Amino acid sequence: MSDPAATEVLNQPAVQSRDDASLVILELLFLLLVISLLRMLLAPWSSSLTTVGMVWALIALASYVVGEFESTARANYGLTVRTQAAFALAYVAYGGVHALWSWCETLPVRFWLALWTYLTLLAPLIGLLLRRVLPKRVLFVTDFNLPKEGLLRWWGFDCAETVAIADLPDWLRRHADAVGRVPDFDMIVVDVSDPRTEYLVTGLAQDYFVDFVGIKAFSLAAYLMGPHPKHLASYSLDGAARRMKRVIDLALSVAALALLGPFMLLVALLIKLDSPGPVLYRHRRLGRNVRSFWLLKFRTMYRDADRRLQRILDADPEKKREFETTFKLKDDPRVTRVGRWLRRLSIDELPQFLNVLAGQMSLVGPRPIVEKEIDYYRGYSLLLFRVPPGATGLWQVSGRSETSYARRVELDTRYVREWTLLSDIRIILRTLPAVLSRRGAY
Repeated sequence: MSDPAATEVLNQPAVQSRDDASLVILELLFLLLVISLLRMLLAPWSSSLTTVGMVWALIALASYVVGEFESTARANYGLTVRTQAAFALAYVAYGGVHALWSWCETLPVRFWLALWTYLTLLAPLIGLLLRRVLPKRVLFVTDFNLPKEGLLRWWGFDCAETVAIADLPDWLRRHADAVGRVPDFDMIVVDVSDPRTEYLVTGLAQDYFVDFVGIKAFSLAAYLMGPHPKHLASYSLDGAARRMKRVIDLALSVAALALLGPFMLLVALLIKLDSPGPVLYRHRRLGRNVRSFWLLKFRTMYRDADRRLQRILDADPEKKREFETTFKLKDDPRVTRVGRWLRRLSIDELPQFLNVLAGQMSLVGPRPIVEKEIDYYRGYSLLLFRVPPGATGLWQVSGRSETSYARRVELDTRYVREWTLLSDIRIILRTLPAVLSRRGAY
């Protein structure tokens, strides 16, 4: 079931750069190793692995909540307010868990002091070494007053190309595509030691889909203690509410996969018995910053769906107009018997919990679209590409396929403009009744 749009996206130049999630995972694995060693050395009477796991989980969760992993452009942990807040939250939370759960054993003060020393002094240095080994390929924008590329390399930035600040607008016009993507880079690092540069780049950022990161001070002390590198954008994903959104995504996705796992295995069996072909269907969709990813669904169509579609469109001009307008067919002969029921109950969407866990999607967000749909959104707004797409969203609980395409675009854009954490919770609560009503599902 190939798609021309998917082929077009696959032909885009690949960005050779580290995966930020991999870097965070490595830092958390180092943290787990250190906690295990500290327990063995400073609390030798402790025998429960639950103690190590709980301390690690609480530190990781508290770190995320306070914004420690908000951007890998700066070092995680160190002598910062975020790190001290994360440590304090984890310390207090462990005391509460210990009072309720005997498997979480008492840990001496010296253990906590040693852990604080690691987070404050050693963890940022380990982070620097990891960034040195796994650099991120970036465009560096500078005033050329002093050589800074060597220092940036230690901070995890591989300056593949360097341009002058005055030349940045022309460089972006030459290298960006018609939508505003910069295919060669997913991050542009800017020297903003001059406040006027930050103002200029923030204005440019609203027209391009790439992460702009500003650095004010080029010294190791500044990198570790501040002022830290920060994102320059008119629309920011930073903030406590955005982090809580991700915590909700992770918690609900893990819970859903754990509870629905046996049911999903049954669905997979029914799909295999109904028609030949794979259980899962992968399709290229566009996510944040117009970067493509594989969206996962249960397969609901026959294996030769593309050939069937072409025959239908060639033979029926009315269905061709319907498909060209909505990218859907109401009575789609490509859909299998089991697939028809999976679509009506939205069961085919369950594998998208895996996309949410991978950070490619959120539970709630704009509808993930394909390359060919960009032109429809461009005439209205491309704001939806500032955030991850959602497994459910305002469109899905407002009639789904019964709404016009223009209405879909309007709802997606309104969601991004008016987003609040409370609105996400409302949409999640409205999703189940919308699914059970089967309104607009086909």
